[in-house]
Amino acid sequence: MRHITNNEHWDCIVAGSGPAGLGAAVACARLGAKVMILEAAGQPGGTICAVPFMPVNRLRIHGKLRSEVHEAFVQSLLSFGKAACYPGPEDSVNGDGFCPQPEYAELAIYQLLEQEGIELKLFSPVVDAVTENGAIREIIVREKQGMIHYRAKLFIDATGDGDLAAAAGCGFWEGKSEETVDPSIAMNADFMLRTQDIQEKSIHMPITLGFSLIGIEEGPFFTWMGKNTSSFKKILGKEDEKGRYIAAWYAFNHGTAPGVMGVNNGAWIHQKLTSSGLNSSDLTDARRNGVRVAADLAAILRENGIPGCECCALDRVGGILGVRDTRRIEGEYTLTFENTQESAEFKDTVARKYGAIDANQLFMGKMDSGFAYPYRSLLPVAVDNLLVTGRCASATFLGHSAGKSMGNMMELGCAAGTAAGLCLKESVLPRNLDIDKLRNTLKEQFQVKL
Repeated sequence: MRHITNNEHWDCIVAGSGPAGLGAAVACARLGAKVMILEAAGQPGGTICAVPFMPVNRLRIHGKLRSEVHEAFVQSLLSFGKAACYPGPEDSVNGDGFCPQPEYAELAIYQLLEQEGIELKLFSPVVDAVTENGAIREIIVREKQGMIHYRAKLFIDATGDGDLAAAAGCGFWEGKSEETVDPSIAMNADFMLRTQDIQEKSIHMPITLGFSLIGIEEGPFFTWMGKNTSSFKKILGKEDEKGRYIAAWYAFNHGTAPGVMGVNNGAWIHQKLTSSGLNSSDLTDARRNGVRVAADLAAILRENGIPGCECCALDRVGGILGVRDTRRIEGEYTLTFENTQESAEFKDTVARKYGAIDANQLFMGKMDSGFAYPYRSLLPVAVDNLLVTGRCASATFLGHSAGKSMGNMMELGCAAGTAAGLCLKESVLPRNLDIDKLRNTLKEQFQVKL
């Protein structure tokens, strides 16, 4: 393929436009940097725009502003009115969020990035990086016209999979790590259907595909579901025996239009928990199985006479898969399960994570909601002018799984973007940045509650 050098100057390039990437780009741009986001998919926002009416949790904390960056996204979303979103659920895992209609969420992201002067390029996966003396000199992106070489002073990996960091030569971990867990913190998971030995055979959280249904009468449906959890599980078990594709669990969210319902789920119960989000064959299987789960649920609800589902039909499936864990980049500090339990504070705390531990199917447990997150977990050991943020930041398997909701990822992104913006102003590398200045900027300029 042709190799083309892009000669435009960028202060910071963010790889990935999910919650972490959005948080990073907005924070960095507000500190005066010229920022571009490169997104591999054909839509921005990651899970925000991929799953219909998926709760985007922890955008606020106890109903109050979480950060100026979070609120910028919230206000952009709310500007499109009641058709765009509604307040999300409130429980120990979820809370203080919004359930967006995906197309309006996409419009909200475009609007926000335009307001902040941030350039976005979709269909632009990072495939390689050229490093020199421990720093990224340029990254290589596969576009329709060829392999485009982009240069910037600083880079932020918010790809989720750690694609940029791995291409630059950073070390990383994959899959479940050995951690001792007190069984008393485990949360009730009776809502799940399981057919596998979770403890012995699991490596990765299952890969899911969200979808939406139409033709639902919400009142009768939610009333019946609220009173008949056991009956619904028995129905699903019988349908599984017939060869129907059943998910390990379902979470139903009403839509912003009459008769529409979003469905999050735990993936087909027979999906191998060795399936990797870095393996194209596994991803293909997960997509195929996920579409079947969606189509079969519509038929199951309709054929079993579930109230409100007499005219139920499949509406649409998500644009991307829900991959929950792949690479976790080796950083200067590795966040652990113990960190999520002990209320430890760090001198370099730059964010906090709220909620619970949710390693889909593998483990659900309590954590210290609001535990501290250190800046060092955003600093890869191997590369100097790179920050990693979101789910590819440095953590153990359960350290990552603790509070992995989208609002928390946006706060990690805000920390990384603020650090990048200050580094550009001060002409220092991220690992040499004054921590007090970073923390003060997060608290004073972006109103982050540290």
